Amino acid sequence: MSELTKQTIEWIERAPLRVEARAETTASPDKVFAVLADHERWPEWFPSLRKVTVLGPAEGVGARRRVVIPGNMTVDEEFIVWEPGARWAFTGYDAKPRFTRSLVEDCVLTPLANGGTSITYTMYMDPVGVFGFFVKRSVGRMRKNNTKAMQNLAARAAGR
Repeated sequence: MSELTKQTIEWIERAPLRVEARAETTASPDKVFAVLADHERWPEWFPSLRKVTVLGPAEGVGARRRVVIPGNMTVDEEFIVWEPGARWAFTGYDAKPRFTRSLVEDCVLTPLANGGTSITYTMYMDPVGVFGFFVKRSVGRMRKNNTKAMQNLAARAAGR
């Protein structure tokens, strides 16, 4: 594993690369958050994840997990925002291989007038080296994959 620079939520304002995905659901923000907080089941609805392992406490700021993505890449993540029904975000602190200097992923849940939820999921990165070149060239694919994941999240939270 290669150490990444841990970031705070304020870093997203100056992150060099941003990849945003959105979806809407009839499910309440609390129901969406419950699906987000069920870490080990993420691979069932987030297509680019193969495995999620909780590393210690599963909830709250400071909670950690390890995700495995295709190609046997791993990222260790630590939550920096945990607001049930509203928002959560994590920063990466280790990765194999090191494809970015820093990573923050932020999910904001906005209540809709009909009782549903607007989901905005944004990845913020500072790509590095040769991997940085490929990350920058893959933004469209990442956006498409994350949009599909948010649509799956929306459907799962709504019980579909």
